[in-house]
Amino acid sequence: MPKISEERKLERSLQILDAARRCFAEKGFHRASMADVIRESGLSAGAVYSYYSSKEELVAAVAKSVFSAYEAGFEEFADQQHGPLSPQQVVRLLASRAMTEIAPLTDGFRMVMTIWGEAANNPDLREIVQEIIRGLRSVFAGVLARWRDAGHELPGDPASLAVLMVSVMQGFVVQQSLVGDVDVDAYLGVWCRLLQAAGLGDEG
Repeated sequence: MPKISEERKLERSLQILDAARRCFAEKGFHRASMADVIRESGLSAGAVYSYYSSKEELVAAVAKSVFSAYEAGFEEFADQQHGPLSPQQVVRLLASRAMTEIAPLTDGFRMVMTIWGEAANNPDLREIVQEIIRGLRSVFAGVLARWRDAGHELPGDPASLAVLMVSVMQGFVVQQSLVGDVDVDAYLGVWCRLLQAAGLGDEG
């Protein structure tokens, strides 16, 4: 039997993950089965199990893949060669990626909510979620610390303010999921005006 190239292996792995995301978004982690994922992927059972030996392993891989897109952009906020960004500017940059993508209730959005809910009872998923939340807190704390060091007064210490800012983002996600009527632009506009009033913004 000929060997599969590394490129082909990656392609198959992504094919399985995409199929799993669709199944989990539609049915949730508990109702979706490996048989559903196999059928959705169009691959044989043997091929799928050669990459992921159990549904639990596949759930963890899907969770990591869902959050990896958000993690990818974090580094740029720590590398500010032309002076520190204001917390308000960072909120707008993050919102342009996350909130506008979330607002239409895409499969990716539903997966975030599914992962958060499952993480309450699944230690492996909880660890993944904790890692991403702490990473986002660290981004905001770093932005706030650099803003303070540039001569701006903060209404609290960077770590505590970072927890609050992440909570505001999570609150948007939860409300949009459960109610579905949150106006992204209005929500973001009010949040940015509050940041300006607190001395955390410099945009008009």
